[in-house]
Amino acid sequence: MNAQRMKMKMQQKMTPQQLLLMRLLQLPVTRLEQQVKEEMEKNPMLEVESEPTDETADNNDEQVYDENEENDDFKGIDIDDYFDDDYSYRERLERDPNSEERQYDFADGTSFADSLMRQLDLSGLDERQRTIGNEIIGSIDGTGYLGRDIQLIANDLSFRAGIDADTDEVERVLKTIQGFEPAGIGARNLQECLSLQLHRIENPDEATLTATKIVDRHFAQLSNKHYAALMTALKIDEKQLNAALAAIRRLNPKPGWGREEENHGAHYVIPDFIVTNDNGQLNFALSSRNKPRLHINSEYAEMMQQLESNKKRTRDEQATLTFIREKTDSAQMLIDTIDQRQATLAATMDTILKHQRAYFLSGDTQDLRPMRLKDIAEATGLDESTISRVVNEKYVQTDFGTFLLKDLFTKAVVTDQGEVLVTTHIKEAITQAIENENKNEPLTDDALTAILEDKGFRLSRRTVTKYRESMGIPVGRMRKELNS
Repeated sequence: MNAQRMKMKMQQKMTPQQLLLMRLLQLPVTRLEQQVKEEMEKNPMLEVESEPTDETADNNDEQVYDENEENDDFKGIDIDDYFDDDYSYRERLERDPNSEERQYDFADGTSFADSLMRQLDLSGLDERQRTIGNEIIGSIDGTGYLGRDIQLIANDLSFRAGIDADTDEVERVLKTIQGFEPAGIGARNLQECLSLQLHRIENPDEATLTATKIVDRHFAQLSNKHYAALMTALKIDEKQLNAALAAIRRLNPKPGWGREEENHGAHYVIPDFIVTNDNGQLNFALSSRNKPRLHINSEYAEMMQQLESNKKRTRDEQATLTFIREKTDSAQMLIDTIDQRQATLAATMDTILKHQRAYFLSGDTQDLRPMRLKDIAEATGLDESTISRVVNEKYVQTDFGTFLLKDLFTKAVVTDQGEVLVTTHIKEAITQAIENENKNEPLTDDALTAILEDKGFRLSRRTVTKYRESMGIPVGRMRKELNS
């Protein structure tokens, strides 16, 4: 006999305006303009006064650095920090990390996240699955990797969106997203990223099939360059192994980067934030293009008033009134959300300026303080996911250059002596030491530790080894092999 019982459950669901804000926050200014144009084409109630011509905000839009400024209180969905670098030293060398690191020039086109959202809309998934997919895409970083655990995504869906999805359901939607372009998207680690790309290849040749076996079954041996063991396990000779390795090297270890590098036409960057130093007083302004001058179409608004005043409306008039009301509500929600986006961007940038004040005054990377998404989230009262979306693909213009806002987020390590060191500085010092080493006698980790100590980084050899490995740089003897 089935027993009926009542169960009380509290759930926090996001409103349509909150969902819209999440989507608009992650758009850079060029994509925001495109989004507004698309909305105007679909909604006749929306009108724009004029196209802004000045990249900087109007005087009344300028935000002055003020420690007492209040923050917006929107709460989003929690996600982790960006995925750590996880690709091989050879691939890193091929990309030449020293090549104009501060000169970002990407084409004005569809953003990476927006491209995934469009593919999601065309995937044939139902509304519930698309909501899960939206949460997954929100957790994919600029390199194309999924930065959150499946269980945490399921937990957030239950708490924020009221969807009791188990890990199997989230995994199924993830598999769909992993079929999107570019190949390798949504992977949780380098092995899965390479495997997704290899399995996507149609009519694979022998080298590709061997490469797939290596990545799927013998990835640890591949990572450690145990080539003799690979040839024994797969029963192949050196020629076949080299062909398979060549197939693997042709893959993209960072599929998100490949998406941004597709276009090579007219390249330019429009900064979202402009920071100026006025005799030690830091000021910032938002690009005026972040806030298009939208308003409700006056003719339709007048028509709606006339129809509402008519108590004896025909069926067609009632349908027209319903249509105008719906479009008016949609237009007003977009206008209000853009205002809220503006306030959220300003609150976040103001807090970042306070946290990295020394760096913005000097322009010296040595003045960068450790800063995580969590730090800014706590200071602003916003969620980490909101901060993540704010810094996504946003550029800041300063007196000493224009760069991605997310470059300012750096982690830290505490030494045995209690010193707090920025991991970016440690990695830069390790990279510089290895670049200047004698390739015939590469530096050991003990030698690296001594060099770092001379530069003021008092770290244990084990810590130095950890950071060298995190950058995908092999031990000295293997660096010698790569350069022989």
